[in-house]
Amino acid sequence: MSKSSNEGEILLKEKYVSSCKERLYIKPPEQQNIVILEERRFSDIIKWFTQIFLPQGYPESVSKDYLPYQVWDTAQAFCSTISGILATQEVLRGVGVGDTNATPLAATITWVLKDGCGHIGRILFAFSHGTYLDAYSKKWRLYADTLNDAAMCIEIALPMFRNYTTFALCVSTVMKAIVGVAGGATRVAMTQHHAIRGNMADVSAKDSAQETAVNLIASLTALLIITLFGNSIIIFIMMIILHITFNYFAVRAVCLKTLNEPRFLQVIETYLKKEVMATPCEINQNEPIIFYQLGPNLLDLKIAGFQIKLGGSVKSFLERNPNAACLKVLSEIYERRQYMLVPDVASRQLLVVLKDAAAPDDVLCAYFHAVLLSIVMCAINDHYLPIYQSTGYPRPFALVCQALQAAEWSRAAADGAAAGRFSYGPSAELARYVDKLVNKEWHRMRAGMRQTGWDLNKHLLMVDEWRICNANATVEPSSNKLHLNEEIGEPGKRLIAFDDLVGEYMDIDSRELAMKPNAFESLPSGMVFRRQSDAKVLNATEAKPDVIDLDKQ
Repeated sequence: MSKSSNEGEILLKEKYVSSCKERLYIKPPEQQNIVILEERRFSDIIKWFTQIFLPQGYPESVSKDYLPYQVWDTAQAFCSTISGILATQEVLRGVGVGDTNATPLAATITWVLKDGCGHIGRILFAFSHGTYLDAYSKKWRLYADTLNDAAMCIEIALPMFRNYTTFALCVSTVMKAIVGVAGGATRVAMTQHHAIRGNMADVSAKDSAQETAVNLIASLTALLIITLFGNSIIIFIMMIILHITFNYFAVRAVCLKTLNEPRFLQVIETYLKKEVMATPCEINQNEPIIFYQLGPNLLDLKIAGFQIKLGGSVKSFLERNPNAACLKVLSEIYERRQYMLVPDVASRQLLVVLKDAAAPDDVLCAYFHAVLLSIVMCAINDHYLPIYQSTGYPRPFALVCQALQAAEWSRAAADGAAAGRFSYGPSAELARYVDKLVNKEWHRMRAGMRQTGWDLNKHLLMVDEWRICNANATVEPSSNKLHLNEEIGEPGKRLIAFDDLVGEYMDIDSRELAMKPNAFESLPSGMVFRRQSDAKVLNATEAKPDVIDLDKQ
């Protein structure tokens, strides 16, 4: 409490969190009654504006990326409304408005047909792509608005298809129906991300208010454009270009903290190549949202060398390899896990079979395990991956891959291997060795991701619904397991310990590691592999400002 002989004693001070409004409760000198003094740094108009268009408690009640996302989203909505009104003119002409030869029945039939096609398109798209909208919300948000622009381009070009007006309207309506499903679903995902206080309804309502106000202003602007310039194609094209551009900036502004496949793969890649844990914002900035999962450009194929499938059935694998002994060995290796890895070397696919009791943490661990095993299988088949390359000295995991590539016990001849494809699969000893790597490294990586802000209570990985039933799986005790509140290592200690594990686990069944001479001289010159006797491993890499190096925490 502060006292002043002239101003009195301040007993209490209040402030309204989402604004700069403050109240002081003062006891004047020589008086018993309390005087209330209000301080306002901004006008009531700004306060009224924020109450209408922003969630209560802003900015503390929403995520930090809320404002930049809403700015770009508002800009794209403005452009979309103008281009939509310009296209609506041609739609009305297409169904017969203003045409003396058109009959009400013909217009009604055209309208019913286009609406019916839209309903069918909505159902089919929800059936075929509904499960992908959560995992790839940013990509489908951008795709939806681009598809909406394509539909409006068809509508504004209707005068060129006067003999096919009904067909063109049906096509554009199907496209807009897909936009309705994808846009609505991804908007819910964005709203859920922004509502950090559980105020999803409030955030959604204020987003609707913002969009309504923007649509009103854009409608008046479009009316003015039509009055002055008519149905201008130049203005329409300009609005389309700005709409797509603003949408791209909007989805790029979002920083999602839940792991989907591309984000998790990039986290693992950074961990293995740089020995640091990347923050959600850095990963989101580099996440592929335009051309992802197209043909040979599958991200898991590019980074891990294998296509990883979660939650699938072992039926397809056993149809090609019905050897019961192989399945028994895999079951024994992963007996204490809540999953089992089944590699199909011939098709370069790695199936992750989940057990009934698998939790989100088990799924994330299984994917991490699958990536490591995939990279090791590429090494034993002399297949180059970018993850082997790094600046300066080779990283610990690259040294592990180098040692395993040279060891005869690490490989087993693959069934059905064809010319030009992988010839070797992992031996049972190699599978056990990689399991020990994961057992030691996953706890460190999981704690590191929690420290850098990732939400591991749930995930957005695409997981099918097949499960192994009645598996008596137990959790393997590990002396390396870290408590969630435990710090990761002492200052100067490496986060990653793959190089330590080379000496600890490489001597499997008392066999010595036989290094083949000149094993890596035939590989591409870009590889960073060196003989282990000549290699030095740095303790940590220089981290970018937006990457947290856990060794220095």
